Amino acid sequence: MPHLHPRTTVLFVLLFVASTLVPASLAIAQPWQTLYGGLRSEASRVTSESLDVPLTEDHWEATEQERREKWLEMLGLSPLPERSPLKATVTGTLDRGDYIVEKLHFQSLPGAYVTGNLYRPAKPPQEKLPAVLYLCGHSQGKVNPRYQAHPRWFAQHGYVSLVLDPIQLGEMQGFHHGTYRGQRWDWPSRGYTPAGTEVWNAIRALDYLQTRSDVDGERLGVTGLSGGGVISWCLGAADARVKVVVPVCQSGSIQQVVTDRSTDGHCDCAFWINYYQWCWPDIGALIAPRALMIASGSEDILWRPDGYLQTAYRLRRQYEQLDVPDRFAMVQDVSRHGYTPKLRLAIFTWFNTHLKNDPTPVTEDITDFVEPEENLLVFGGTLPSEDQMTRVDELLVKNADIPQIKDKSDWQTYQRTALQKLKQTTFRHSLSNDPPHRLEFRSDGRDQVLTYGSQIFQSVDGMTVTVKTTRPIDSEQKLPVLAFAVPESAEKTFAGGSGSRPSVDGAISTAAVEVRNTGATSVGPGYLWTARRSYPLLGESLPERQVADLLAAVKLIREDQSTSSVSVYGKGPTAAQAIYAAVLDPEIREVVLNQPPKSHRDPETAEFLGVLRVGDLPQNLALVFPRPITFIGEIPEPYRWTQRLYERLGAGDRIRILPSVRQWQPSQTEQP
Repeated sequence: MPHLHPRTTVLFVLLFVASTLVPASLAIAQPWQTLYGGLRSEASRVTSESLDVPLTEDHWEATEQERREKWLEMLGLSPLPERSPLKATVTGTLDRGDYIVEKLHFQSLPGAYVTGNLYRPAKPPQEKLPAVLYLCGHSQGKVNPRYQAHPRWFAQHGYVSLVLDPIQLGEMQGFHHGTYRGQRWDWPSRGYTPAGTEVWNAIRALDYLQTRSDVDGERLGVTGLSGGGVISWCLGAADARVKVVVPVCQSGSIQQVVTDRSTDGHCDCAFWINYYQWCWPDIGALIAPRALMIASGSEDILWRPDGYLQTAYRLRRQYEQLDVPDRFAMVQDVSRHGYTPKLRLAIFTWFNTHLKNDPTPVTEDITDFVEPEENLLVFGGTLPSEDQMTRVDELLVKNADIPQIKDKSDWQTYQRTALQKLKQTTFRHSLSNDPPHRLEFRSDGRDQVLTYGSQIFQSVDGMTVTVKTTRPIDSEQKLPVLAFAVPESAEKTFAGGSGSRPSVDGAISTAAVEVRNTGATSVGPGYLWTARRSYPLLGESLPERQVADLLAAVKLIREDQSTSSVSVYGKGPTAAQAIYAAVLDPEIREVVLNQPPKSHRDPETAEFLGVLRVGDLPQNLALVFPRPITFIGEIPEPYRWTQRLYERLGAGDRIRILPSVRQWQPSQTEQP
């Protein structure tokens, strides 16, 4: 061994010792998951599992009703609204020689007007005719030249065809740009998507068509472009009366949409509330064995070939499994988002084949004639006042009523049912029994009062989460821990959560959980809006995943030998996360709330998918009963309901009000 200078030897030893003090997790760079990376990974899984093996005919038949009910639920149509009188009214007609246009409206819900033009052959038919419902994309509605051309073609070739305005366009009132432009984050919490409204309007349109003496109610089809394409998918799966379905330029996959971030180009009606993590092949399997053609453009920037080709491949296998391969087809052209002659002629041939039993290739395309807009208006420029379509988001989805509780037995029944519903819908894909994977622990030093630390772990889906802890100096006993989700607005979380940390006094530890989109995983406006709109495609929301991160951190904290109990704290926006963490983890001792949001009906409250179908915040908070609840400052008026319930159940002393979080200590009241 070569001789070393004494000072060199000392330096070598010091470097060796220092290297042994570096955690192994620091020696090898750890991957930090991003919101985008997590979403891509989950979207890939959802798409890869969608109809990866075709359903056998027996399984298809045995599960059809269950699958259709799930689909209606994801559209916000379970239970289906009452089929109230349509009150269909024709306000005028246009005679164009070989075809007639009827300008009509009906009410899909009482007082909710749907406007459309019905095109029919001018010559009285010798027998009832097949009918095609045409659904428009989001530009002008039924008066758009490229939309009016299609029902005109159908009428000129022996069909009755009804073209509808989409909500918010043409003469249809209402709003479909909820989270896209309107910041309506209450829509996911309501379980509402305008796709459900469009499907319900289309269902009622089919009801109307079946009342007509010139329509064969057993030969109904649907098609549409862009937004009308996705509603064609949705309606075909929702209503088995539709015998032919042709979506145009609106076919893809969850993986493609999330990866391309093309949610940025779609309004809310392009998607459903994906409680069951379906992808397009699952929808198509519900349309099968009825005739389905996918029509797409290979240069469509919104719906790329890697999405629609994979969907077509899996659906072709499903139709083969059901022994009806001739009822599925795909046509594509080298084109942008829209029609081409090749696509149109294939579509017309498909309808003739399956609604007229005439497979002769169609060679006659649409005409160039454009009906002036004013000629097609149903209401002549004056829309109905107090049209209920403007509040359809409140009317369509059945949200939970406030429970009427008489006694503890009533409450226990309700509590058990509500918890089950929350776990099966809102938190169906966010929770896990798997323990979090601890990556690292660091001691972050101390000041005159507290010692600081950082625990880093992987949450249930691989997201890297940091917990910033504090503990009173020289406290050797087990201490209660007050855990909280760091707010997204927090600029500093360096030491124990910094300014977001509640200023508790005494022998209490705190744990600031840097849930996703806070701390090192925070994203800015360049992706946050996209992420919030992408999460529901995976059957969850960003706040739900934040709750999952908080719950995983609580598990980790509870394992610490220095922890006696864990309570959760939430202030303002993070109070909802605290509430649902306590609801879902019965071992959380207490929930402490400071200025909690009052309702999920408020668009500024964090979104939780379909949560209002179970209950609003005051009712869902009460699900922690009989554990204690502390309000800081005051009890907001809606939460008086929670307080009254506790009093009725003999636990009024387990809800308290403190003027400041500094005075908080774990409640010492006994369970009733």
